[in-house]
Amino acid sequence: MSTPVIDAKDINLHLMSGKISLHILRDINLEVRAAEVIAIAGPSGSGKTSLLMVLAGLERAASGKVAVAGFNLNEMDEDQLAIFRRKSLGILFQNFHLVPSLTALENVSLALEIADTGLGYRQIREKATAALKEVELGDRLTHLPSALSGGEQQRVGLARAMVTKPRLLLADEPTGNLDQDTGALVIELMFNLARKQDTAVLLITHDRVLADKADRRLSMNRGRLQDEDDAEEKPVSQNQKAKDQTGKKQAANP
Repeated sequence: MSTPVIDAKDINLHLMSGKISLHILRDINLEVRAAEVIAIAGPSGSGKTSLLMVLAGLERAASGKVAVAGFNLNEMDEDQLAIFRRKSLGILFQNFHLVPSLTALENVSLALEIADTGLGYRQIREKATAALKEVELGDRLTHLPSALSGGEQQRVGLARAMVTKPRLLLADEPTGNLDQDTGALVIELMFNLARKQDTAVLLITHDRVLADKADRRLSMNRGRLQDEDDAEEKPVSQNQKAKDQTGKKQAANP
């Protein structure tokens, strides 16, 4: 069997709030394989985005193993992590984050230039054009972001994230600023592209309809990750609730 794209074992993350250390992620275990689409749901503040940050090498886990695309992130310095992100990772944001002064074609081309693919100018433009056609924007190549709708901007973002053929795509609420129909289109294009390119996808969403389209649904609650079915069957105990409330009181009154 092939090596998982994500192989995370016993991850813990602590972040400081003033003088208080907050336990953000608790004993996270996650394995995701190529072309597999995983949706993670959970309330705000439960640790979903923090998990993406750890998997992107933007936050260091306090303990545990974090391996992504065959790289052990625990053993990499900041320069190595930057190269890893450029070559192995795609990120799709809720707020698009396109460069406003660049056209759709130039925004997607930029990802190839930063990835240091060794391609020449013409090859980069050809690949960027093909990526935009994959997301049904072949007629919007020369448009600036300000001339595109929200859904079109997010599709440019998707083309940019996928043009380098990353091993892993991290998508943090990618449909949060879109209407339901437009969001469904973006998700369909994303899933189709990921499966076509054998890219693993980790999707954060509050939309149950979109989450149901994933291969697997997980739930994050109070820093713990579990299969959604298990989360429904095993509610948080009264003792755990009391511990969480005590931790919140200590953070509020250092």
